[in-house]
Amino acid sequence: MKSYPTILSLCSLALLPNIIFGADESPYLFGDWGGARTELADKGVSLNLFHIFDVYDDFSGAAESGGTYFGRQRVAIDLDLEKLLGWENSYIAISGVHQYGNNYNRSRFGVFTNPSSIEGTETTRLANIYFGQSLFDGQVNYQIGKVDGVGAFGSQEYGSSFMNDEFAYVANAIFGSALPFDPAQKLGLIVEYQPNGTQLYLKGGVFDSNQLDAYADDHNGLSFDWEGPIAYAAELGYRSDPDKTDKPGFVKLGFHYNTGNFANFLGTTEDENNKLIYLSAGRTLHNFDSQQQRRIDGSITWVHAPEDRNLYADELIFVLRAIGPFAARPNDELGLGVVAAYISDDYSDASQSAGGPVAEEEYTVELSYKAAITPWFQLQPSLQAVMNPAGDTDRDTVWIAGLRSVITF
Repeated sequence: MKSYPTILSLCSLALLPNIIFGADESPYLFGDWGGARTELADKGVSLNLFHIFDVYDDFSGAAESGGTYFGRQRVAIDLDLEKLLGWENSYIAISGVHQYGNNYNRSRFGVFTNPSSIEGTETTRLANIYFGQSLFDGQVNYQIGKVDGVGAFGSQEYGSSFMNDEFAYVANAIFGSALPFDPAQKLGLIVEYQPNGTQLYLKGGVFDSNQLDAYADDHNGLSFDWEGPIAYAAELGYRSDPDKTDKPGFVKLGFHYNTGNFANFLGTTEDENNKLIYLSAGRTLHNFDSQQQRRIDGSITWVHAPEDRNLYADELIFVLRAIGPFAARPNDELGLGVVAAYISDDYSDASQSAGGPVAEEEYTVELSYKAAITPWFQLQPSLQAVMNPAGDTDRDTVWIAGLRSVITF
């Protein structure tokens, strides 16, 4: 495996006193800054700093063997405008990221799925900045500014227990409609309506899809131009009240539509717009304790998109996770996820026409364990298997081992 940045050694040194002498109860590595953090929050300013670092390597089946790493540092500021300016139920959210590492795991390993949910473009940029407000006794909530369309319409509800992008963020098929995503968020508006006395909600969004490339002409996140084409999203859902049931759940049905031109694989029709539909449902399956803190949750997600212009015609994602799987480790998380990605027939035909292989289904399985070492430090080993990598049934299964560290400063 490659030699990774010295930040791993620095993190280990920072952790050593806490591991030896006992974990600090503060959720932050640097504590409350002598009370300054709490004082700022009381005045309406919350500041958080995070660092996520992934290392992963194949040990069998990759198109080109080799380890890699990727890291993301994020600074997030939340401004409570009610405390600062007297604007009721209003806030501003801002975050910036620095990403570094090798963005080639899919190409090197020769798979379609992404073993890391943070891997992407090396960048230092403004990720998001938006104004949010709650109206009519909380029945209407909206956000306007640079927002995460993908995360708002299609995120995995139980994704915190995983490292792979398909479980920890959204199904890969969701990206086909070119909505803005984190950390390349673009101008948009998200509005959610939930009538009082009901657990039903309706959510809608309109976004700039920035020439179908969220990074185009916006390399540092400081561009506020609306380049188009326009993309839309909608979601109808239900979330059971956790105070009224010991096994709460959810169900959501969503739709994306992008007005831009998307080329089809075979070139047999005019370029057309793009769209997709998704359905996701999940619930708590078992409680280990009466407080419902330690539990097992399960969910299933289905995504469908037109196969003439999308790599994935259909995807099915199954997730099981245990919060506090052991009584002595109530804050740990154990996750098992399965992706069945049904590759588009049109993509497969185009691949064969170019001299490539037939592309059929690709299956991904992840087993992950997130250990809460301290309230501010987590270590997450992961084992992933990708069967029929890139839909090629002639290739062996790709086995990938990963390790994620998360530090909250």
